[in-house]
Amino acid sequence: MPSRTRGVTSIDVAKAAGVSQTTVSRIVNGREGVSDEIRTRVEAAIERLGYRPNLSARSLVTSRTQTIGVVLGDPRNSYYAELLHTISGELNRAGYRTLILSGRADTTEDLARTLWETNVDGVILTTTLLSADDEGRIVSLGVPAVTMGPGAVTDNDSISPDNLDGGRIAGRHLTSLGHRRIGVIAGPLTTASVRERHEGFVAALADAGVAFHDELFESANLDYTRAFDAATRLLRLPEPPTALFCHNDLTAFGALNAAKALGIRVPEDVSILGFDDVAMSSWQAFDLTTVRQPILDMAHGAVELLLARLASPGQDAAHVLLPCSLVERSTTRPL
Repeated sequence: MPSRTRGVTSIDVAKAAGVSQTTVSRIVNGREGVSDEIRTRVEAAIERLGYRPNLSARSLVTSRTQTIGVVLGDPRNSYYAELLHTISGELNRAGYRTLILSGRADTTEDLARTLWETNVDGVILTTTLLSADDEGRIVSLGVPAVTMGPGAVTDNDSISPDNLDGGRIAGRHLTSLGHRRIGVIAGPLTTASVRERHEGFVAALADAGVAFHDELFESANLDYTRAFDAATRLLRLPEPPTALFCHNDLTAFGALNAAKALGIRVPEDVSILGFDDVAMSSWQAFDLTTVRQPILDMAHGAVELLLARLASPGQDAAHVLLPCSLVERSTTRPL
């Protein structure tokens, strides 16, 4: 897929292919009545020139669509809903529309093509589960982008919680309560944010003289159902953990329900600690102790970074790191 080229129009494609602008329009819009030979010639010119059809007559004049793509992770995770609410509001106030796209790992090639074809002015990548190749595929389009997390593309603007320190906060909290056999329900360690949280957590355990046991580590892809199953396995061990550190609140909810299904009391029998502090964490049904990342500040900051990039495309990449903090509620207690 070619890099983004703003100045190419259907007229340029028509000249390069030796056809009329009307013929280019017919092909772009999927209409019949064009020979295979001409269609092949026009499609080759489109690919070579990096042309994309604009969404409106206005964009033909300004080379802007006033549309920002927002790539979301699992929509079942309220973390992304909270981010989207703030991001879309900020973009709307700045005069931009929001195009919401799925960031599932198995759709990134289609995702990149959609961003290319819709001619978005910029993109905010909210999901941390994109691989370096996935993120690189999107950034290679030449679309200004901001990554919300430790981005794999270092010359890309990014804003992230301090995941390493967040992991340390989690480890210090649980060890300070006297826990020595602590389970972890994480995402894939190939993801930078997950890896950093785990490294910080293990480092905090080492500082407290607590060994981390590999058999107490479960990767649940930051998914509720997988977390429920992972917690069930851990809590059924002959020597189960006395505490669980879950890498996001959604997996903590899965762990809470797994404990309830097994008749295990929280926090009397097992302490459960989350990460994010989504709004649901404070609901009485959960009352989850969690490591808070500044979700709203991240959302505001991502929009500010992208608007600054659109205004000054040549500026150096900015990398913003925001602090995490502990929010103590009722799901953890001293051993």
